[in-house]
Amino acid sequence: MHPDTMDSRFASVARRVWQELAAAGFAGSDPYDGLNSRLLAPLLRRSRLLRLAVIQGVKRSPVDLRPVLRIPPGLNPKGLALTLQAAAAWDGLGDTRQQREWLGDALVSLASGPDGRPVMPGREVQPRAAARVAAGELPWPDAVGWGYDFPWQSKAFLQPAFFPTVVATSFVLDALEADASVTLPRAAASAGRFVAEHLHRHEDADGVCFSYSPGDTTRVYNASLFGARILAQAAAFAPEHAAGWRDLARRAVDWVMARQQADGSWIYGEADHWGWIDNLHTGFNLETIHRTAGLLGVADWDAGLDRGLEFYRRNLFLDDGTPRYFTTSLYPIDPHSFAQGALTFLRLSCFREDAVEFSGRILQRGIEELWDERRGGFRFQKHRRYAQRAIHMRWSQAWMLRALCGYLARDESEGANRPATERRAGAAGRPQTANPERFMT
Repeated sequence: MHPDTMDSRFASVARRVWQELAAAGFAGSDPYDGLNSRLLAPLLRRSRLLRLAVIQGVKRSPVDLRPVLRIPPGLNPKGLALTLQAAAAWDGLGDTRQQREWLGDALVSLASGPDGRPVMPGREVQPRAAARVAAGELPWPDAVGWGYDFPWQSKAFLQPAFFPTVVATSFVLDALEADASVTLPRAAASAGRFVAEHLHRHEDADGVCFSYSPGDTTRVYNASLFGARILAQAAAFAPEHAAGWRDLARRAVDWVMARQQADGSWIYGEADHWGWIDNLHTGFNLETIHRTAGLLGVADWDAGLDRGLEFYRRNLFLDDGTPRYFTTSLYPIDPHSFAQGALTFLRLSCFREDAVEFSGRILQRGIEELWDERRGGFRFQKHRRYAQRAIHMRWSQAWMLRALCGYLARDESEGANRPATERRAGAAGRPQTANPERFMT
C-alpha cells in the first residue's frame, strides 16, 4: 500500500474509533471484567475458584457473556489514559479540547490512595477536578495510584476494583504529561511516592525490583520497569527526592537488564510458572527501558536494547508485520500486541532504519485482521479455530487508537511533550531513521 494511502486509511480508522469512544462516554467492556457481574455478585464473594472461573470464562468465551451476566460498561483509568494520550499525540481527530478536559478530570477523579481508598468520594467524575486539585481546592494525598475498574483474582490474591497498580499508574502519568495537565506536578510527585514508599521492594546485588501493587510481592519484569519510569518522570517534580528516585530507577532497570537472556529475550517474571516469552511484555520492556534511559540521560543499556529489539523483530513478528502472541505460537491474534508492537518500533526507531516502516506494516495488518467496519472497532482476538468479536474499550479500542495516532504523528518527535532536558538514550551516533494467571496489562 502506498504510504499516503496507508496514512489516509489509518486516519479514517482513528477518527472512527475516537467517535465511537466519545459516543459511549469513554465507557466500555474489558476482557478481565467478569467479576463486575451483578448477577453473580452474591456468589463471587464466597469462592476464589469461582472468581477465577468467571474471569477466565468471560475472557475466553467465543460469545460475549456480559449481557447475560449483567456486567455493565465501566470507566477504565488505563483505557482513559491511552485515549487521552492518543488525542494529545495527533491533532487530526478534530477539536478534542472538551473531551480531553473531561478525560483529564476523570483520571484525577478515579485516583486511589495506596490502600485503595478513593481520593474523590464515590469515584464520581468531578467537574474541573484537575484544575481544582492543582489549585488546592480538592484533597490530594501524598501518595496516589490508579488501578482498574473491576476486581481481579489471581491464584495468590484478590485485587479489589480501583486498587492501584504500578502499570496503570504509569499510563495515567504519561497521559497527564502528554496533555500538559495542570495537575501533573502534584500527580507526578504523588505517583513517585506511591512507588518509592508503598510498593514492595526486592533488593539484591543486581539492583531492585518493585512489586506490581502494594498488595503483592511478585517480581514481574515489566511491572518493575514501569515503577522505574514513574520515578524517573516524577523526580523533576520532587526536588527533595530527585537524587534518590533517579538512583532507584536506574537500579530497577539494572536488575531487569541482568535477567536478559543472551539472545536478547526476557521471560515474564521470577516464578516457576512465568517462563514464557510473549510479544506484549517484550515490547513493554524495550519501550520502558528506552524511555527511562532518556529521562535519566544515560545510554548504559543500549547494547541490551539493540539485542532485545532484534530478538523482538525476529522471533515475535511475521515478516508481514503480524505479531506472534508467544515465541511458540502465533495465536491468539490480538489488538494489544499490534498496538504495542507498532509503538515499540516507533519509539526505538534510532535502533533500526526500517523501524517506522515496520510499525506501519504492523498497523496495516492489525486493520486487515481485526477491524470491524460496521461496528467501528477492533475485535478482541482471533484464534486458530474461532474468533472473539467483542470490542473492548481498553484492550482493543484505546490501544489501537493510541498506536494509530502515534504513527500519524510520527513526523513530530514522540518526545515532543517531554521535558526539554530529556534526551533519547542511544540516539548519539545512530542513524535517525498464555498463562491464565498472568497479570493484566
